[in-house]
Amino acid sequence: MTADSTPHRSRASSRRENSAKRKRPPRRGTGRPESVSRLLVDFGKGWKAETIAIGELMSALEHRGYGMLLILFALPNLIPNPIPGLSAIFGVPLAILSVQIILQRPHPWLPSWLAKRDIKREAYQRIVDRAAPSLTKIERILKPRLPIMLEPPAMSLIAGLCLVLSLLLILPIPLTGMVLAAPVVLFGLALMQRDGFCALVAALLGNAAMIFAIGAGWAAIRGVAAAVPN
Repeated sequence: MTADSTPHRSRASSRRENSAKRKRPPRRGTGRPESVSRLLVDFGKGWKAETIAIGELMSALEHRGYGMLLILFALPNLIPNPIPGLSAIFGVPLAILSVQIILQRPHPWLPSWLAKRDIKREAYQRIVDRAAPSLTKIERILKPRLPIMLEPPAMSLIAGLCLVLSLLLILPIPLTGMVLAAPVVLFGLALMQRDGFCALVAALLGNAAMIFAIGAGWAAIRGVAAAVPN
């Protein structure tokens, strides 16, 4: 073996390694969508004003799609909150967004009178901070699957159910806010994480929530009627 055979072999080995590197596919990320809970928390931390208008909130997050907005407006109803009329305030934009999903509008929109309504940044952060741990746990088990549930007509049917839930949410039916909002949040998560199985679960829970709320409303009406003297 000659003295110059070693450099020759090293150059050949280097060429083989470079060739293997070129053939090797580039590393990619996990492909998982961004964390909804992290997005909501970071938004609240980055907002400087004392109040957040609903329109500003929607404009800042609308590029995330309808899923994020459904979660955003349904989430306050999952947190025990003494603010009167909270369900109605957030139920209206939920109903409007649900209609737009049914119609397959590419971009969400709210009327100006609703977009001007605002909430305190402190209240927003309190709601998100309390909901974030539960959202994180749910997100860990979500993954892209069962895509047929996120395509028409299945998605439109689930959005129609969300519309009914939103309208029931606006009505002053006691003890139904959390029950009605939970399926809407799940549907929003399904859209964000592209999880059709989660959308199916949201549809099943939504039907149960609708039946429960209608029953609770009818019981409340009968109770008021019975209390009113003839």
